[in-house]
Order: sequence, then C-alpha cells, then structure tokens
Amino acid sequence: MKKKQFLSCLLAGILFLQVPALTSSAAAWEKENGIYVNASGGSIQGALSRGLSVAKYQGNIDWQKVRADDISFAMVRLGYLNDEDPTFDANMKGAAANGVHVGLYLYSQALTVDAAIEEANFSVKRALDYKVSYPIAIDLESKVLEEAGLGRQEITDIANAFCKVVEDAGYYPIIYVNHRWMTDYLDLSQIPYDIWYGRYKDLESYPEKATIWQSTDSGQIDGIVGNVCLEFAFTDYSSRIPSVAWHNVDGKWYYTANYEKQSGWQWIGNAWYYLNPADNGAMTANTTLTIGGVACSFQADGSWISNGQTTPPQATLTPSQIAPDSFSLNGPASAK
Repeated sequence: MKKKQFLSCLLAGILFLQVPALTSSAAAWEKENGIYVNASGGSIQGALSRGLSVAKYQGNIDWQKVRADDISFAMVRLGYLNDEDPTFDANMKGAAANGVHVGLYLYSQALTVDAAIEEANFSVKRALDYKVSYPIAIDLESKVLEEAGLGRQEITDIANAFCKVVEDAGYYPIIYVNHRWMTDYLDLSQIPYDIWYGRYKDLESYPEKATIWQSTDSGQIDGIVGNVCLEFAFTDYSSRIPSVAWHNVDGKWYYTANYEKQSGWQWIGNAWYYLNPADNGAMTANTTLTIGGVACSFQADGSWISNGQTTPPQATLTPSQIAPDSFSLNGPASAK
C-alpha cells in the first residue's frame, strides 16, 4: 500500500464471492435483506460481520455510535515496535467497552526472523492489558522491507515467525497483506495462518486462506469523522478464540476470562492458582509466597498446595460458588 494510503488506515482481506448486481436500495457496504452489498450493488456472499480498522488518523472515536452502526469488530493499530500509536489505548478500551470485538495489528519493519519475534513479543505483551477477542496481525506492506531487498522466502519466514510467537502465547495470529504484497512477496503455500486481505475492488475470486477482507479505505461510519477502512469477516472468530485461556508471555503464565486478564486467587480446573497482582497478574509457581500473612506454597504447574485446607487465605469464593465456565480449562501444565 502506498504510504499515503497507510496513513489513512490498514489494509486487509477475506474469502468472499461476488454475486452479480442486486436490485438494491442499500448503500455500498451496508446490509440488504441480511446480505452485505458491495460497491457495485452486488452481494458479498458469506460475509458474517462488518468491522473496521482504526489508527490515530481517525482521531477521537465515539465507539457507542460505531457499534450502533453495525460494526461488530475492530482491528486497532498498535503502531511499530516500541512505538505505540497514541490512540491505541483509548481505541482498545473504548471498542471493547461498547461490545465491539477487538484485535490489533503491528506495522512490521522486521528484516530478520529475530526482529519479527521481537515485534510479536511486544504485541502479545501489550495485548495482555486488553480484552482481545479478535486476531493479532502482522501488517506486511513496509517500504523498509521492500528497500532492503528481502526475497519471498525471507518475508514468508518473517511472517510465520511473528505468527508462531502469537500462537504460542495463546493468541490468534493473522497476516495482513494487500494484493501486491500477497502475490509478489509471500509464498502462501508455506503459510498455515489466516490472511487479512486488502484489495479495493469488487472481486470474483479470492485468496484461499483469507478470512477478512478490507474492501475500502473511504468508509463512512457514525462516530468517526472522515474516512475509515471497512472490513468484512467470513469467519466466526468467537468459535476460534476462546474467552477463557492461558497465555504464556515472557516466560510467565497469565489467565484470561471473558478475554480479560485475571488476578488474585482463581479456581481453575479443580485447583487454586494465585495470579499475583504485584507481578502484573502472572501466575505464582514453584515457590512459597506470603499472602495475607500466611505462607502459601505452589507446585511447578502453579497449583496451590493446600495441606488439607479447602480455601486459601483471602480467596473470596469457594469452588462451589464459581460458575461452571471457570472450570473449562486445566492449568498451565496441560497447556504447555
């Protein structure tokens, strides 16, 4: 994507099929009789939900109005490695607070696999502080990579390395590419991950692995002043991304419920775990820690050694009071 286009928003894409024109009164990219309409008035078969991608260029966003305008998900720009988009925090929190599923993307400038791994670690570390219920994306379209003269294999390896770190951390990875980057710089046959495909035209064919399609950078949505990129998802990510999960970040385990990081005592899969608030919610393991004036010991998998007690000190609930959903995962040992 041209630099000017990037400053407008992130490109991305999806599996879809254009059906010739409908007799439709719906505006482009809106829904008519339960089916989304493309720029030519044809139907976008298979599109399950409409979303958008946002960055600092969209300014202050009224997420309540955005959600009410049939926006189900948002891909939010994290920025670059160690250089965060100034609206990232507000957009992540505002979208999630108004019922919008949230993912994030990092604009990659990695020239090596090691650099891509560093970018991915930065991304998952930031994701921990938010309700991430959509994929984490590497955005591949940088002139830095082009001007470095990297070959197709090198860029493919960079994309896969980023995604593997995201996946190993317990998050869901995806690769953003526009059409030129997909055809000239990636070997899709070597990529086992979803593709977020950006192409601004009505398509009659689509990349096999694409699950999100970015259809335009000139969308108009209530709650946003000016243009915004519109996205259509052809996959129900709520069925792929569990709301309850363990995440391994920087060698430490964290636990999310309803996509949100938990802290304190948690009853998980028939055992108590202590997610230490003093350590950003990281699981305590293989040590003894004084909690509420009581020495508490933990096994290597993080489970509390009860020594005959039924409830640890300062735990606010007993196992019988915890909702069944809290029992849906075993501890980190089984997740390794």
